[in-house]
Amino acid sequence: MPDLSNAVIFCDIGNTLASARVDPNTKTIDLTAFPDVPAVLEELRDSGAHLGIISNRGHIPEPAVNDALERAGLLQYFQREFIFYGPKDSPLIFEQAATRVRQSLPRDDRTPLVLMFVGEDATERAFARAADFLVAPHVNLAITVLTHEGPLRFLRIRVPKTSADAWQNKLRELHVVPVHASTPENDYAAQLYAIAGSSSAAKLDDLGFFVDRLGTEDEPLTSDLYILHDDRQVESNFLKPSGNSFEFFSESNAASRVLTSTSEGLFVSIPAGRSVESYHFAAARHGHNLKLMPSPTLLEPIEVEENARLSETVAAAETLLTGPEALAAALAPPLTDTQKSTLQETITGNGIKKDVERYTGVRALFGTTKILSRHIHHPANATAVTGLIKDLTQIGAGRLNVRTHNFTHEGRSLSNVEATLPGTSLPGVVLVTAHLDSTGSRQAGYRASTDDAPGADDDASGVAAVLSIARALLAMSGSIQRREVRFVLFNAEEHGLIGSRAYAREQAQINARIVAVFQMDMIGFDVNPGRTFELHFGFTPSTGVQQRSAKLAQLISSIVPEVSPTLPLPQLYPNGNQTDPAEGRSDHYSFQREGYAACIVSEDFFVGPNANSPAPDPNPNYHMPADKTVNSPYVADIARAVAAAAWLASTR
Repeated sequence: MPDLSNAVIFCDIGNTLASARVDPNTKTIDLTAFPDVPAVLEELRDSGAHLGIISNRGHIPEPAVNDALERAGLLQYFQREFIFYGPKDSPLIFEQAATRVRQSLPRDDRTPLVLMFVGEDATERAFARAADFLVAPHVNLAITVLTHEGPLRFLRIRVPKTSADAWQNKLRELHVVPVHASTPENDYAAQLYAIAGSSSAAKLDDLGFFVDRLGTEDEPLTSDLYILHDDRQVESNFLKPSGNSFEFFSESNAASRVLTSTSEGLFVSIPAGRSVESYHFAAARHGHNLKLMPSPTLLEPIEVEENARLSETVAAAETLLTGPEALAAALAPPLTDTQKSTLQETITGNGIKKDVERYTGVRALFGTTKILSRHIHHPANATAVTGLIKDLTQIGAGRLNVRTHNFTHEGRSLSNVEATLPGTSLPGVVLVTAHLDSTGSRQAGYRASTDDAPGADDDASGVAAVLSIARALLAMSGSIQRREVRFVLFNAEEHGLIGSRAYAREQAQINARIVAVFQMDMIGFDVNPGRTFELHFGFTPSTGVQQRSAKLAQLISSIVPEVSPTLPLPQLYPNGNQTDPAEGRSDHYSFQREGYAACIVSEDFFVGPNANSPAPDPNPNYHMPADKTVNSPYVADIARAVAAAAWLASTR
């Protein structure tokens, strides 16, 4: 390791160094350091580098943040004079930090100071570069940038089937940080998209990996990589020029943003200052984009037998997720009459209608405050977060631990909302989830920062269901033995599963034993006769993850006649060897990607799964300002089935 005594490295905290949870009521914060971070900080400090922090603490008092850093074992690595708290929405805070460094560590021209910022938001990194900082998108890449091991590149890495079992370790040694794992083609054992230095790419060539260099040198410094699903092109089939790429990327200033096109979609690099909102393809279906984030856990084997974390997780669920007897065990004994009555009384069409109207501006959220949009570019998104915190705090009446999970996207500080019902004796965690943001981007001329995006179906229906399920499970819990249950509302789903991806990868890094994720996304539109709805659990990269996810879908399906007898059994995807059309298209995928069992329930949105299945019943107001109403009794019936499944999963 070279002498880095002339380097000062500033790190962001949340999503970069640690998992952060903020209690908005007490203005306190808890941090859990990511496992690989202390070793990297130790190596940098031992090389002589000076370490600092540049992070936005929001409304949390500075001493509280420092105390949280100390409890997490991180404060010891940083010099107090190089800790700066404040917004990173311009180069200003980086310039202030640079001034402090030059005053504290004067150098002559022969050994000039080197400043670096490590953070996971491309916009913030662009502001740092404007202040003459080096930047890195992940702590594991800091040394690569500092030691000039070639410019950073986006890479596609294919692993030959003849490779040794320890190929993941070799990628770790070379500071390769994966952002996405694709289903490998027949001739390969694995296929990853990653960020690494060009020298690391050359070493991978020598080791026998097959490496494609994507984009330009140093593009990852201030750009984010997305998959954009071109649904119109897929549906038109081969040699039919009906796709969106020519319309969006034929001009010279945009053409270079497309790094490759695959069966998964277009891999597009979007620079800081541009929003993925600009690329809402015509005929796009649900979950039409996916942001690819640095995630070291993608180097872990995703099969239970090879992964200690997942082995512990499945063991925590006992028979719930394993073996043919799992479903019968989960349903024995069945729900009592009292429990069924509680579900019927607490999850009602009227209750759903009221909450949907409160989060779509039909009626006031609190007082005279109305929410006309929950889009992340609209100021009312923060109002919705505040409303959910207040609602869940009131619902919990002291029994729910309500906190926010904060992250940054496109230079904006955003929050997921998490309410935890502590477990009493059973191991593992059950999640009941939906996404809180909305969009009207299919409307021509739509302006996200000012125009309405009520998103009643997408996904105020899911938000209202989560609130109702929280009420029901609290009413049922009593002193019975159960697992921990979390009610989580994810932000920025419409921009590529941003909030859930940040949440899930952090849970994997801190070894959370999540045994079940029940996601509800668009459960409010039903016009055609039959009241059909769908359950999706498909996950092509791993048969094991798909099988465990299928157990959750089957659990919901099996309990429908008990709690929602007027609701027909759902359509289950995939059927046989089919690919699930909802794979990768909602927040459940973020957890499957980390090896967790997860499924999504939705209205009848997709074709299939069988040749004799009813025709889909998609909402014509999808991603339009006209998405203003839902079929509340239909939502309540679906929510009741999810609530019953979550109850069984948490108590069996």
